[in-house]
Amino acid sequence: MDTPPNDLDAHALGQAAPAKGLAREACPYAEGTQARTLWLAGYDAALADGAEPVTGGIAEHPINGGR
Repeated sequence: MDTPPNDLDAHALGQAAPAKGLAREACPYAEGTQARTLWLAGYDAALADGAEPVTGGIAEHPINGGR
């Protein structure tokens, strides 16, 4: 399996977001919520671990290069 299931906690989902083609600004949780804080922390952790950042919200499909 190359991507985690979607039923993980917010931190794990944020950590998987760059690999799924999501930019930091595409966080699905509302401002001021604990889930948003966790998702953003996970995203930042992924970048710190070497994940490539995505810009502009949602990237083209990361598996097939946008086709």
